[in-house]
Amino acid sequence: MSEKKKAKVRNFHQAKWDEPIIFELSRNGERGVLPPSPEPEVKEITGDCISQLPENMLRIKPPKLPEISQMRVLKHYLRLSQQCLGADFNVDVGQGTCCVKYNPKVNEIIASSPKVTELHPLQDESTVQGALEIMYKVDLFLREISGLDNFSLQPGGGAAAILAMASIIHAYHKTRGEAAQRDEIITTIFSHPSDAAAAAVKGFKIITLYPSEDGLVEVEALK
Repeated sequence: MSEKKKAKVRNFHQAKWDEPIIFELSRNGERGVLPPSPEPEVKEITGDCISQLPENMLRIKPPKLPEISQMRVLKHYLRLSQQCLGADFNVDVGQGTCCVKYNPKVNEIIASSPKVTELHPLQDESTVQGALEIMYKVDLFLREISGLDNFSLQPGGGAAAILAMASIIHAYHKTRGEAAQRDEIITTIFSHPSDAAAAAVKGFKIITLYPSEDGLVEVEALK
């Protein structure tokens, strides 16, 4: 490969702030944003709202939330963000994990559209045909790619999806009367911790495979 085609990884200097946690920055009585008081007409209809809550749901004392101005909140989180590893700012090589992956900006724009974010699960079906079409077509794409009969789009991802998969596997074996026999899940030391944790929650025994001297898990270990 020629020098021109080689990807150059630039030297990176990690930002380092002596930044306290936000509770240590708190000052009694300091405020960031003060929400406006309700109009008298609204207050007359709704009342104080608090009295309508069941007594067992009322706090005995207010939560100990940090009291801090808007500008200091902004500076605090910007400083923390400069100490993070991320594709948008300080990584010149591809990242494949769920924590530091790169999402194309067009995906973020679409996902943040009010047509997506402001949908309500109890809306009438006639008002959400666009979203239902997207989910229907994605389901068909995944079936064709994988050869499976059905998909669930309910888990948002991450540990929730891992638990959903463990639940599906457990339910499948249970319906076939094989749950007592097929009670083990194999994972590796490289896998996400939730792979083992979610399976354990469903009652599976966890078998963890460790790497050999070359850093890889051997097929013989799997056997």
